[in-house]
Amino acid sequence: MRTTILALALVLAALGTPARGAAQDTTTAIRPGMTEADVRGRWGDPVASRTSGQWKFLFYRNSMERSVGWYDTVFLQNGQVVDCVARGDGHVYIGQSSSPPDRVPARTLTRRVPNDSTSGAVTGVHINP
Repeated sequence: MRTTILALALVLAALGTPARGAAQDTTTAIRPGMTEADVRGRWGDPVASRTSGQWKFLFYRNSMERSVGWYDTVFLQNGQVVDCVARGDGHVYIGQSSSPPDRVPARTLTRRVPNDSTSGAVTGVHINP
């Protein structure tokens, strides 16, 4: 009996709790596969954009540029959204972000390759004194 009541309480608690993100307004949300025109239609014109080969980057103000160090950024590859870093109010990305909001920045150190006396050794050199 006690187990049944506990199970019922857990089910009722789960039903009363909205799913994560359920309350978010998705009318301005962007998702993978959208075009640049779709993004501009939802978020407006970016403050800057850059293109490099098949990649295009759209930069949007997020009111936290000074504290987080960057604009909200939409990454497009071949004209379609593939990633987004969104921190600003009203900027929602429905997709797997490469930089989720709870990620803590950490310094990435370069790996030093140990000196190997055998790699790149010069041979056949004769020095005349």
